[in-house]
Amino acid sequence: MKIVIIGNGPAAVAAAEAIREFDTKSSITLVSKESSPLYSPCPLAEYVEQSVAREDLFLRDDNFYSQQDITSLRSHLAVSLDPASRAVKVVHEGLAFDIHYDRLLIASGAKAVLPPVPGLASVPGVFTLKTLADADAIIDRLGKVRQAVVIGSGFIGLESAQALVRRGVKVTLIEAQNQVLPLMLDGEFADRVEARLTSFGISVLVNSPVKEVLGGGSGVTSVRTADREVECQLVVSAAGVRPDVAWLGSSGLQIGRGVEVGDRMDTNLPDIYAAGDIIETSKWNGESDVIPTWPNAVTTGRIAGLNIIGQDRRFQGLLGVNVVRIFDQAISSFGVREGERILTEQNQDYLRRLIIDKGRIVGGQFIGDISGSGIYLELMRKQVDVTAVEGALLRPHFSLARLLAAPPRPRVSAA
Repeated sequence: MKIVIIGNGPAAVAAAEAIREFDTKSSITLVSKESSPLYSPCPLAEYVEQSVAREDLFLRDDNFYSQQDITSLRSHLAVSLDPASRAVKVVHEGLAFDIHYDRLLIASGAKAVLPPVPGLASVPGVFTLKTLADADAIIDRLGKVRQAVVIGSGFIGLESAQALVRRGVKVTLIEAQNQVLPLMLDGEFADRVEARLTSFGISVLVNSPVKEVLGGGSGVTSVRTADREVECQLVVSAAGVRPDVAWLGSSGLQIGRGVEVGDRMDTNLPDIYAAGDIIETSKWNGESDVIPTWPNAVTTGRIAGLNIIGQDRRFQGLLGVNVVRIFDQAISSFGVREGERILTEQNQDYLRRLIIDKGRIVGGQFIGDISGSGIYLELMRKQVDVTAVEGALLRPHFSLARLLAAPPRPRVSAA
């Protein structure tokens, strides 16, 4: 059997490794637009700030592919899919050709979003921080940079701002919405993060949509908002990512916000699977979503790989977990931000919150002390009724043992 995998990120490699656990005979071809082996994008900001060495980014070396009997086609861009002929058209060094498959896994990931702001896509010195090539390009320009603007205050934006400050650059963080980390935290938590940023010299502008990026042939010179112009020699656009589905538009695949898949990572077309950041599927609570995180990519990639070779596996649902560290202060969040009750514990060093709905944890936010996040996340995923121990949930050293040891709630007789 000829298996073709589009991508070389965590979902693609997890799938290939899972296949090789049970199948050493089928051929596996990985097609990647990037030129390097598997690396982690998570510490790219630390690479920019020089606290992580370039070689430490790589999770597999070139020997991995030959050892696993995988054909690795790098710098090959997938441009279209023809399910009728079971072929993916790819382009390499200007030449286009077809790669045929018996089973196909689409794991081409997500791409950085560039908002439709004049100058953002055309002025030299504007970067995203999604790939290793992006990080290398930022590092190459830093020698010319005194001031930088970061557009967007999601976790990539905050990590970018932190990295640039640690490289001695004066940073202005610009956010269109009314708080930092708007998709991750509620207002009280966001205020603490903003205070942390400003204490390290970052100028934070919220409620400030960018109107234009200004500059010429030598590079960016400033960023204009509705009420000011911020001088800079470098811009990092961190306005989010979206599934890379444009090349699949004529394929007949069912595509919403991402490639829609079932719990086996199967698509609406025979013998075609998808996994990782490109997919749209059910969350832990049954709602459909796109959640581009490393754990989701690895899990869905492995499930896809096993189902491709007939090892039936089912996915339990996406988990939206975000963890970021801003100037050594840990921040994490998961689930939703609204429910029937809110449990909060705080002091000057930390703020911890759980969202409870119908006796079950549906979300959480933590700043300063994120210990126990994994326990709460597991209770949420399994939808465990925590009513009996609700008062102890946020106490120090809470463990599952407390929940298991809790006596059953008395039943009231109808008689």
